[in-house]
Amino acid sequence: MHGRPLFLVLIREDNIRGSRFNPILDMLAALKKGIIGGVKVHVDRLQTLISGAVVEQLDFLRISDTEELPEFKSFEELEPPKHSKVKRQSSTPSAPELGQQPDVNISEWKDKPTHEILQKLNDCSCLASQAILLGILLKREGPNFITKEGTVSDHIERVYRRAGSQKLWSVVRRAASLLSKVVDSLAPSITNVLVQGKQVTLGAFGHEEEVISNPLSPRVIQNIIYYKCNTHDEREAVIQQELVIHIGWIISNNPELFSGMLKIRIGWIIHAMEYELQIRGGDKPALDLYQLSPSEVKQLLLDILQPQQNGRCWLNRRQIDGSLNRTPTGFYDRVWQILERTPNGIIVAGKHLPQQPTLSDMTMYEMNFSLLVEDTLGNIDQPQYRQIVVELLMVVSIVLERNPELEFQDKVDLDRLVKEAFNEFQKDQSRLKEIEKQDDMTSFYNTPPLGKRGTCSYLTKAVMNLLLEGEVKPNNDDPCLIS
Repeated sequence: MHGRPLFLVLIREDNIRGSRFNPILDMLAALKKGIIGGVKVHVDRLQTLISGAVVEQLDFLRISDTEELPEFKSFEELEPPKHSKVKRQSSTPSAPELGQQPDVNISEWKDKPTHEILQKLNDCSCLASQAILLGILLKREGPNFITKEGTVSDHIERVYRRAGSQKLWSVVRRAASLLSKVVDSLAPSITNVLVQGKQVTLGAFGHEEEVISNPLSPRVIQNIIYYKCNTHDEREAVIQQELVIHIGWIISNNPELFSGMLKIRIGWIIHAMEYELQIRGGDKPALDLYQLSPSEVKQLLLDILQPQQNGRCWLNRRQIDGSLNRTPTGFYDRVWQILERTPNGIIVAGKHLPQQPTLSDMTMYEMNFSLLVEDTLGNIDQPQYRQIVVELLMVVSIVLERNPELEFQDKVDLDRLVKEAFNEFQKDQSRLKEIEKQDDMTSFYNTPPLGKRGTCSYLTKAVMNLLLEGEVKPNNDDPCLIS
């Protein structure tokens, strides 16, 4: 490649407001030193650098052969105003100061007459409120309805740009969703996940999800996102796109962070991130995920993907791991071994996983079986409960492994086993701590798995009780067998 790569850095006033001032200052200092991130750089006038820069044609842009290469004309340097003054950093308002909470809400305004909404829109200077009101008008009157600043769609576009310049990320995401915007690199990011042998699901937590197991076109992905994700919050369609981009990058560079996760459920990951913000907030109100900057969203995602720290309580660990759909090593193989000893299959959250034809149609190590197990667990709607069920299946596998003479005689209802284990746990709690029985399982979720009164001990007892209800089969390998 002849010539040098040229990178133009455009710095505007809003780039140096608030918390962004120091990073920009550090970058300028690094530019002056001539090295950034271990790469040597040279700073000079734009006109001087263009003459030695490389000009490359990008084939995917389909530029015609007859089209001429761009011609660079001289750039005139602007003279600074004679009486200009540079304000101190503290005098420039930061993004939080500019960001206002909306003084309207959708439930209050969605049924009001259009003329009242227009009047409020004209009188309102808050971008967050404008976005909400414009969203109501868009759904009711359509994109071409005329407002004071042109059509509804044009007005939303202006709000989108103003909010972007002021770093009002919640407003940016709402406006982008109203305009059905989609990022260009969404399809390649999903493909990055698929080539790692994983699936992606799009859709809000607690609502219907769309499973993606093959590469799709950007248009199809856009339709899925805006059909599945806007049932809960308009902004979710946009933040799910951000997460897909981040996950596609992370899984390519740090695939170990996704170990034990066969299905990347974006809506559930958002739930985990919101739960993490609640934990960090403590007694104070939690930060709103939608108000975080894209870089803060990415960092929060990286934080929850890290293996859970020992200092966390078990409720928090199970919430996060359950939301991520994380399973222990060899989990799906152990479920196969359980099915071999369970003629009538397994039931979880009302969904039946039969022994046959599952074992005859599939093999232990094939992906289809693992996906079938995931689909069965997908009916569980509480992350912490899902994690308890995963622990239960591991317990069942170990019990069967150590007792080859035992076999389940009927369907194994995992929900029933968890309920019995919880009842035994409550009996001990009421006897030892004089705590009255209650339906809330929070204390059970917050109990360590190991130990004399760990969750695994109660789960094991429930499993053994069910096993001993059936017949004990003789084992030919038993040295005490009498023939």
